[in-house]
Amino acid sequence: MTDSRWIDPEIDDIFAADPELLQLAHLVRSARPEPPLDPRFQAVLRAQLMREAPAALGSPTTVARPRTVRPRTIRTSRRVWWRRSTPFAWGGAGLGAALVAAAVLTLLHTPVQDHVTAASAVAELHAVSPDNIITVAFNEPMNHAAVVAGLHISPATQVSTAWQGNNLLITPTHHLTGNTPYSVTIARSATLAANGQLAASDIHITFGTAPTPPPAPSIAQLVPQTLGPVSNGAQLVSAGDGTVIATSSTAATTPTATATATPSTSASPSSTPTSATTPTSSPASTGPVVLPGISASPVAGNLVSMSAATGVTDLGPGATSAALDPNGIRLIAAVPAASGTRLDLVPLDGSSWSRLATLASSVLATGWLSGDTALAAEPGRIVSVDLQGHVSTLVTLPPGTTTVVFSANGQAFAGSTTGDGVLIDLDSLVSRPLPGSREIAAFSGDGSTVAWVDATSSPTRLLTSPVSHQATATVPLHSPTDTISAIALDPGASHLAIVDQAATGGSELDVLSLPSGTIIARGPEARDPVYATRGDRLAFVSGGTAQIARLPGVQPGTAVNLLPSGAATTLEALVDAQVNGDANSLAALAAPGLNILAASPSHLSRGYLVSAVGNADGTVTATARLIADPTTGHAAVSFVDETVALSARAGGGYLVSALHAGALQDEPIGPHVVSVAPVSGSTLVLRVSFDSDLRATSVASAITVTTRAGAPLRVTTVYDADTRTATITVPVSAGTAVRLTIGTTLVDVDGQALASPFTAVSGG
Repeated sequence: MTDSRWIDPEIDDIFAADPELLQLAHLVRSARPEPPLDPRFQAVLRAQLMREAPAALGSPTTVARPRTVRPRTIRTSRRVWWRRSTPFAWGGAGLGAALVAAAVLTLLHTPVQDHVTAASAVAELHAVSPDNIITVAFNEPMNHAAVVAGLHISPATQVSTAWQGNNLLITPTHHLTGNTPYSVTIARSATLAANGQLAASDIHITFGTAPTPPPAPSIAQLVPQTLGPVSNGAQLVSAGDGTVIATSSTAATTPTATATATPSTSASPSSTPTSATTPTSSPASTGPVVLPGISASPVAGNLVSMSAATGVTDLGPGATSAALDPNGIRLIAAVPAASGTRLDLVPLDGSSWSRLATLASSVLATGWLSGDTALAAEPGRIVSVDLQGHVSTLVTLPPGTTTVVFSANGQAFAGSTTGDGVLIDLDSLVSRPLPGSREIAAFSGDGSTVAWVDATSSPTRLLTSPVSHQATATVPLHSPTDTISAIALDPGASHLAIVDQAATGGSELDVLSLPSGTIIARGPEARDPVYATRGDRLAFVSGGTAQIARLPGVQPGTAVNLLPSGAATTLEALVDAQVNGDANSLAALAAPGLNILAASPSHLSRGYLVSAVGNADGTVTATARLIADPTTGHAAVSFVDETVALSARAGGGYLVSALHAGALQDEPIGPHVVSVAPVSGSTLVLRVSFDSDLRATSVASAITVTTRAGAPLRVTTVYDADTRTATITVPVSAGTAVRLTIGTTLVDVDGQALASPFTAVSGG
């Protein structure tokens, strides 16, 4: 349908004979919707052309009967016929007349510009590369200095400018921020052409940048050192400083000294034989017996000490279990004997070792209650043994107990193949079950946390809880359908090592960050993982040898509380589905009873995750910003910050359990926080990214960090202008719960302040 306002009545008579050219004229006119010309100019030009047209075309030939003209065909989807009833005899010159008339119409309706206009290839686009150079093309030669002086970009962005003819090239100094709406404005008063003309109004060019893909999660490969050969089934004990004890070695050398049972005198406190308190189930003990010290040449099957620095050292007869005392200077070792099991005290410094007592049955595990009291677990009970060899029953174990694990602070786990294992406090003798546990459990080095595998669930679940009270949390697993055959906790319960066996065969060693379950390192097929006492190394058995590997990026102490990988995937999918209005995906992400689509704003252009934290109970809380880019009808960016809660889903992954997002509102002028993320390490380090270039001098003073209770913490802040990122180091352990606040004294390079204080919580 055409618009008759665009066709002059006099010219319309000429085109009446040719609907195709008439349509073409309308298309030409509609392609140039410029402001109309001065009516006086149009009238003069029209009159002049109409006077000259007859002379150019010749006088019309009048005939009694119109001549039939063969129809001409234009390549379109329909056939076109010339109109036969016309005042002109349309011959070869007739077509020329029509073309001249078309040119007349084009001239009449192509206005001569009397003001400056500008355009850009990125205008109204929503996925411009952050590396893009913004080009603004003007229709006139411009006053370069005036235009550049009036240029403004939001978010505030430092740029360099250059000119190519009438094109202004704008190059951001630090590239553009990904996934961000931008507005380029040139004030009308600055749009000064060389001929003195101005634009009709301010020039506005709006666009949005494409998201910058986050770096793929980096899983470091462990690079182990081989310490020495060990027997099949041997257990490892960490002795600190990279030294590892193996309960049985496969070294086949001849010993330089033979351990005998000949008593000898010694100045050590345990050298004087005394009578032990003998349990009814054990043979009479003759008290501690002092035996020869360690040998540098290990015997096959013997207890050995191994390190990369000193090699393999023989400590005495092989044991079924051994435990390092709290002082780190000696072991309690359970050595099989014809009459049962001997409990030997084995110093690590080369002095003589002592036989404390003999138990009548096998020993499931050894440990320490204090620096002068050792522990041993028989199938039916746990006993204490002091350094004089006195044996006392502490607690009776549940029937069918097959596994006992001791902590460093007087706790024990007792498990079996048939029922839930129990956690036993050896001081109060109070016990409680660990739901779903069977035979696989581990304590953190500081004794504060217990972890276990839920053998009753399918797929596999890995759980943790404080030792002091029941507060079970699920650790998300990368491959929940695999089987976990062994686990180990580091000293501060910030890392957990698992031996992960796939159903298809083979196993691998994974190191997870807690509570997120994010894999931070991976090792070879292995068994019996053990953390070094400092927490920065992991020992294990692989290929028949004891090996030890430093954990990349982990310093002694605790590590960062990373966001669970399963939770990150859910949050990303949530924001994407909200931006795309994908009702099916939103329904699949929602917990029962939650309608995410109804709670989400519509007509979104983009969104991103600002902050997220994994909580001690296994849930995740997060904040996301949802954005509607500017439009012709609404020049401002619209946004809403929504809060999201995730809960673990049965079978793995996360669901959105709660979501709140209000109505979209105009985004305030000034810088905005794009993300808050922790940095891996033993000390708490937070990285805060912004959408604007900032005044570096305003960053550190605007940032404060406090404890959850509000106590201020001393911090060090470094601002990187190239990445628009502030790195904040807090002198507390990573994973510590803190509150980050950014005040309104933060200013961008245009002098615009943060509109309102920003607050985020980090840590569980």
